[in-house]
Formats: sequence, C-alpha cells, structure tokens
Amino acid sequence: MNASPNDLALIAVMRRYFQLKDEASALKQRLEAARRDAGEEITRFYDPRLNAAHADDILAWHRLRKEQEELMSLAARWGRGGSIEDYPVEREAPTKAGAAVETVHMLGIHALTD
Repeated sequence: MNASPNDLALIAVMRRYFQLKDEASALKQRLEAARRDAGEEITRFYDPRLNAAHADDILAWHRLRKEQEELMSLAARWGRGGSIEDYPVEREAPTKAGAAVETVHMLGIHALTD
C-alpha cells in the first residue's frame, strides 16, 4: 500500500465517522420508537431535562453527533491539503521478512508503512 501517514489518518477518520453514524442511527431509532410508544411530542421527548428516563441516551446521541462533526472537520482539513496526522495514532514496530516495518493502528486500520 502506497499511502502517506496523512492518507492513512483520513481512512481512520472516515472509518470512525461511519461507525459513529451507525451507532447514532441505531440509538435514534430506539429513541424514536420509545417516543412513539409514549405518545410524546418531539420537542418534549428530546429535552433531557424533561425526559429523565431517556436523558442518558439523548445526551449520548448528541455526543455521537458532535464527534461526527469533528471527524468531518478533519476530513475537510485533509481535503484542503492540510495535515490530520495529529489525530490519535498508535504505532508499533513489528518485522516483516527480517526487515523492520512500521504498523500504523488508527481506529481499527492496520497498514504497513515503509
């Protein structure tokens, strides 16, 4: 694979973005089902101050959406030619056929770099 560390960071960012998107969607579906079952109006149900029973899930959904926005901001920075390599990355140095190579771990992405 011939990708720069910045390109690998973008892959990790987008992988995390879509993971969060799936989590947020599933959570929103559960919340909507609960709202319909309760017969509550949208504004009242989604106010965590008025809906203590679902407040944790409502706040979790907002945290997921905020992280998605932050990840999209990183992707936009990459798209404008900026560096996003400062996004958290774990590195380890295994060997491949006797030569030292670096494995980059970014949110589930494992890629060998030279």
